[in-house]
Amino acid sequence: MGRIRGLCVLVILALAAAAPGAILFTDGFETYTAGGNPLDKNVAGPNSAPNGSGNPWFGPAPPNARVVGTEGSVVPHGGNNMIRGSAPSDLDQNWYNLAYRQNGGSPFSGNIGFEWYFYDPIGLAAGSINFRDYAALGFYNTAPGGTDYPGTGSLNTGVTQIQRLGLGAFNGNAASQLVYDARIVGETTGDAGNAAWFLTPVPRSIGWHKGSVQVGPALGDNTNLVDFYIDDVLALSRNSKTAFGYNVLEFNNDFGPTTGYFDDATFSTSVPEPAGIFLILTGVAAFFRQRRRNF
Repeated sequence: MGRIRGLCVLVILALAAAAPGAILFTDGFETYTAGGNPLDKNVAGPNSAPNGSGNPWFGPAPPNARVVGTEGSVVPHGGNNMIRGSAPSDLDQNWYNLAYRQNGGSPFSGNIGFEWYFYDPIGLAAGSINFRDYAALGFYNTAPGGTDYPGTGSLNTGVTQIQRLGLGAFNGNAASQLVYDARIVGETTGDAGNAAWFLTPVPRSIGWHKGSVQVGPALGDNTNLVDFYIDDVLALSRNSKTAFGYNVLEFNNDFGPTTGYFDDATFSTSVPEPAGIFLILTGVAAFFRQRRRNF
């Protein structure tokens, strides 16, 4: 009987680990006013909102990302809206405060995932060096737990603890311009021309691509195993290096002179839903009741 009990416990744990994630936040940018208006809540415009409510996106020295509809041949991945930077090489950043919006002010320790879609306008053409947009799941110790943003909106000011699990386009060496690249702040062995950036095996190509950063449970040292995916292909799997947790989503637009686009962001947890756990436990209880009847 003890062996059977142990086996059932292992089955429960395995099913829980494999349970589908619960979506906590999704944004296709459909609820914001487009027409090139700033996405930032912390700047005057139709998408502005009080700090702590309404539109959750903010950024340093706004305007940063702009909400747009179809531009030229680029059609939003879903719906009518998408975002892009304000100007070439403008270094536009936008953040979403996960800790405040989704976790009672505390960083997530693991078992989370961030997915989004990005449009690469260059692919493997000669100008690939100029496309450098990427998204990230990260941590800034300047992100407040009781509202969206500090001061006027920059998490970069005064930050001393940071993590950016980034994925997209980087320009560190010639090889990095041919494939998509992944970043882990705190790494020292990167091969994309920077110690924190890694080459992936996924070649660049024009069009929409799905990016995904999946963070496993906290390990004994509070770091995590992190898997990076592009178009559902595993592109890199490494340790997070830092043990701060995760409190922001981040889009980096126009980090080069060629403008790309982002759309359809989703943040989820991989913790099984309570109903799923209840059904598993109910089944195990029924199993043991039947065993007792047979003895």
